[in-house]
Amino acid sequence: MRVFQKRDEGFTLVELMVVILIIGILVAIAIPVFNAARATAQERTCHANQRTIEGAVQQVVATGNIQPTAVTLPMILGDADIPGADPLRQEFIAQNPVCPTNNVEPYVLTNGQTTCPDATTPHGRFQ
Repeated sequence: MRVFQKRDEGFTLVELMVVILIIGILVAIAIPVFNAARATAQERTCHANQRTIEGAVQQVVATGNIQPTAVTLPMILGDADIPGADPLRQEFIAQNPVCPTNNVEPYVLTNGQTTCPDATTPHGRFQ
């Protein structure tokens, strides 16, 4: 006949609670760091998009007989004619860049300078 011995295997409730507490502390530290990194990346992307648009403005000015203050987003995207420019070279950006925090509104182009369209977290102008 076989005699069964009681074996204590597994973890106690206290050990499991300590592990869960440690995981909770790590998550509490990681989430704010992740959110800060995400906000910084969105701001840098927004500024890069602004630089792209303003670079396209300079290309439009160099291509046609037009002042930077008269350039519009449709001219950059090839949706409007540029006075004095070759009709075959009218698209300077393939698609309109959008702010990563606001994927609906296009950038505002005023006097050859762009600004972020997002009113809730405005990234302003790049430096």
